[in-house]
Amino acid sequence: MTLMECCQVPVVSVPPETPVFDVAAIMAEQNVGSVVVVEKKKPVGIVTDRDITVRVTAQALDPKQIPARTVMTADLLVLPGTTGLYEALEAIRKKGVRRVPVVDEHGALTGIITVDDIIRLLAAEMEGISAVIRAGTPVI
Repeated sequence: MTLMECCQVPVVSVPPETPVFDVAAIMAEQNVGSVVVVEKKKPVGIVTDRDITVRVTAQALDPKQIPARTVMTADLLVLPGTTGLYEALEAIRKKGVRRVPVVDEHGALTGIITVDDIIRLLAAEMEGISAVIRAGTPVI
């Protein structure tokens, strides 16, 4: 299974100059814990609810005056949609991240996958395997 087959689409995204106040409002409205910062259709960063808490609120900064670019994490792990699920898991483990933007062959944002998404997918797979095993086990 490739990332494009299992990633979340559409992705909540904002331009780099979006004020953090607006980013937080979008996150609340969309019920998400992060937004991808996009420039020319390509992911350049990610802002999480934790980033806002630690980099803005805890510093007593005005979220209406701070652009997303200032608080985003720019050192992104970005993977092509053709990446396999297990290959993605290994990259996520090595990088130590929880969210990964998925891009097309031109580097444009097409989706996002999270560790929680992958855990749900693997749990569903294990459930299916368990059902097959149960169905083939003779009753004593």
